[in-house]
Amino acid sequence: MNYYLTSLLAIILITSKLSISQIQAANAEYQKMLSDITGISLVSSATVPENGITIQEDAATFKLNSGEIYRFSKIAGGERLLLFKGKGKFIYSPPSQIEKDHLYRFYEKYILDEDFSYLILMFEDSSKLNVVNSLVFSLNTNIIPIKKEFQKFIDYTLNTDIGYFESDFMKCFLNKHTNSLFYAHIGLVIGNPVFFKVSPYEREEVNFLKTTEIKFITSSTSNEVVSSYPLQKQEKIAQKFKEDVIIINNYKIKSTINDDLKFNAKCEISFERKIPDTRWIVFNLYSDLKVDSVYLNGKLIYNFYRGEENPELWVKLDSASSNYMLKVCYTGDLLEKNQLGWIALKSPDYWFPRYSYSNNVKYDLTFTHPEKYTLVSIGEKTSEEIDDDFVNTHWKSVEPGHNASFNIGNFEKFELEDDHNKVNVFISKAGHQMLGSALASYGTLSGADMDEKIATDVLGSIQFFREMIGPIPLKELQVTEIPYLHGQAFPGLVHLSFLNYQVIEKDKEDELFRAHEVAHQWWGIGVDFETYHDQWLSEGFSDYSALWFVQAAFKDNEIFFEVLDKWRDEILNNRKYLFTTGQQAGPIWLGYRTNSSDTEGDYNLIIYKKGAWVLHMLRNMLLDFNTMNETPFQNMIKEFYKTYRGKKATTLDFKRIVDKYFGQDMGWFFNQFVYGTEIPTYLFSYSLEKTIDGKVLATCKIIQENVSDDFKMYVPINIKFSGDRFARLRIEVKGKESIVKLPLLPEEPEEIIFNDLTSVLCEVEYD
Repeated sequence: MNYYLTSLLAIILITSKLSISQIQAANAEYQKMLSDITGISLVSSATVPENGITIQEDAATFKLNSGEIYRFSKIAGGERLLLFKGKGKFIYSPPSQIEKDHLYRFYEKYILDEDFSYLILMFEDSSKLNVVNSLVFSLNTNIIPIKKEFQKFIDYTLNTDIGYFESDFMKCFLNKHTNSLFYAHIGLVIGNPVFFKVSPYEREEVNFLKTTEIKFITSSTSNEVVSSYPLQKQEKIAQKFKEDVIIINNYKIKSTINDDLKFNAKCEISFERKIPDTRWIVFNLYSDLKVDSVYLNGKLIYNFYRGEENPELWVKLDSASSNYMLKVCYTGDLLEKNQLGWIALKSPDYWFPRYSYSNNVKYDLTFTHPEKYTLVSIGEKTSEEIDDDFVNTHWKSVEPGHNASFNIGNFEKFELEDDHNKVNVFISKAGHQMLGSALASYGTLSGADMDEKIATDVLGSIQFFREMIGPIPLKELQVTEIPYLHGQAFPGLVHLSFLNYQVIEKDKEDELFRAHEVAHQWWGIGVDFETYHDQWLSEGFSDYSALWFVQAAFKDNEIFFEVLDKWRDEILNNRKYLFTTGQQAGPIWLGYRTNSSDTEGDYNLIIYKKGAWVLHMLRNMLLDFNTMNETPFQNMIKEFYKTYRGKKATTLDFKRIVDKYFGQDMGWFFNQFVYGTEIPTYLFSYSLEKTIDGKVLATCKIIQENVSDDFKMYVPINIKFSGDRFARLRIEVKGKESIVKLPLLPEEPEEIIFNDLTSVLCEVEYD
């Protein structure tokens, strides 16, 4: 082993804060694998032949034109690593149009054809070596010529500070899997390195990633996904790697919070192993929480691994069982009090070992905390006891869910209920008095009786959603404030920003914020989404449900349309500058990937706001203009909720329901507004001509711009007559120019309004 790589291993051992003997005793197998990886050494090298070497992996082509190829010592019993240094070409074009368009947003080209000066390949399948087996390799242990390139590979796959190596490869090597796992680190001649990866452990196996600098952090980089999609040629064996190795039945967590807010917990996880040949599994736990001990089926085990400040917890299962009870004991700084007395829960999602977000499970939670604080959690509180200045509370989930959380603080409680549901609002009035005094000096007024105001709004939104969407199984909803700017929803529990309790906003922003988080009890919790592509079924649906509630509760169409107009303007004017435009926003289908280093804010803009607009357009297309009856839309939403409550829904599932209520295949609509990014601009004009019998012929001309020639939409128009009389009808707009003659009018109208009721996400200009 050369000195350079030996030093890397030494760093890991030091930062793990464990002695070598402790590592060998407690983490022997994992640590040995990590040592194999960090202790890899150069073995031999060969010159690339004149005709070069071509390596093809899915949609990526690597051409090694001239230079040297280096081979290394074995990892996990096999040769896994190649390094090329010289002149090469990387050619890549993703297979789907959506992914091609997303590639264009970053690189302004649909096909990458880039020069690289070095290439590092890591793989499980030894057949990848076939492309170099015909070369003549000579003994070579001199790492100096490739030290710089190899260090970059280390930097991107290994975090020496926390003892971490790329998770999929650790999963593969530890479990001795045979599969298509492949990783390419591509050192472009111009620009930062890029990465191409095929992982059978991912639902979408193929990923192309780029490096980006993290803003506000000097010289720090991160990787972000440019393309992600399923393998074009699926392996029969690949499916088992994509499935969850274990299925969790329930969590039973006993947590203790001391006077100094130190957090201690014992988490029991009951699960079933589905894939017998996978023995090492990985959980994620907030990095500030330290694992003290691990028990498997009642027996203390040592074959687990958790590096210092590493969120991953690796546990090795025995080979005999299929059903397990895993107990993890841990402690740490999960809670932090600020100057106003609010207690921050630093990780509301990973305060217990998480295996997968896709698994809906039941939770049994017990908390012991100082009596001076109030604690609330998910589901239903089944008991509460006071013992020597400490309170013991027990909470159980009503139905399986993919998440659980809690909140603690110096809260006062306000209750409000009807015959079906009860709302408990928790507020830290002392903190708000201090904050109110500080804000007053800046001329900002605070709201009075905000606990009652919030309870009224929350119960009102529950009543509205109950009527318009359907019932929920919860009897009580806990509403708490957190010292952050965001909100978050869990089954039976809502976290609201402290500002939502403090500052009175205009345009019903506070009411929308609260109603959005409440709506998650229906969308995201009641009906879950299948993948990140379908996340708009949670966020976009919750945004529109909140707006729908505000419209009905306050009987204020003006506010309703003002908010829609505001969202539309934000979508239309996204990143427009004085003389040019910024990168185009991605489609709803991209989910969280719409948000990138170049498109910050797009997740909220596209998934939330444009997702809400999709529902609004469907609502207005189903509206009966003669009676203004909205029953079809309401029934469509109710059926979708009833059909998929307690399940995971996809965009296609929702489309099937939409097709049923429209009586046609609505693929054209989803292609335009969910899978596509085009938003039309309409130039509208009309002429009036009197007929012989005194009636009026109105001819409308619509120029459609900024969209494809086959883009179509049904747009309402409002024909306004004197005396507040009017008539509404829909016209189909398709192609660059549409000429529409309206039915003969009894008299000359005062005006004709195009896109009435703000029905279509578009820009309208009148000529």
